[in-house]
Amino acid sequence: MGIRHWLRHRLLGDDAEGGDVPPGVALVNTALGREAERTRAMGEYDAGSYPEDLAEMLRRRTEVSAEVVRIDVTDPQARIAAIPRLRELLRLYPHPLVYEMLILAYADTGRFDEAKGIAFAARERRLECERSDHPEIRAEIERLREWTPEDVDEMRAEREARSP
Repeated sequence: MGIRHWLRHRLLGDDAEGGDVPPGVALVNTALGREAERTRAMGEYDAGSYPEDLAEMLRRRTEVSAEVVRIDVTDPQARIAAIPRLRELLRLYPHPLVYEMLILAYADTGRFDEAKGIAFAARERRLECERSDHPEIRAEIERLREWTPEDVDEMRAEREARSP
């Protein structure tokens, strides 16, 4: 039995001599066995199947988001005053918006080396979100600016150019 004949029998079972591959069945999955089912969209869980670790992460993210909303992000002095709290919030849940606010707060104080460190951590968190199995976590970084240490260097150069 050749590989082609074996594969045809593996794919089509008893109907190996006629018809085509069943609709909606991936060739590789059928030939090599089924993969573990992966959640592909938000809302595909029900109350019984929702992972406990994900539920806990989302609960902490909600707490952090609620606290971030209370901070006046448009006022540099308010951002500066919030630096200690922002650092605590990152320990509770590493939300990308908290990273962004902390980068801007450090830049407002002129602490560009610390802002660079936070930008590096923000980039690592972004990569972690991109690799997450959960679409709820991957969605955190959509439409958010990606900070790099080079962006902080540009902010420093602009600030030094404006200063006498």
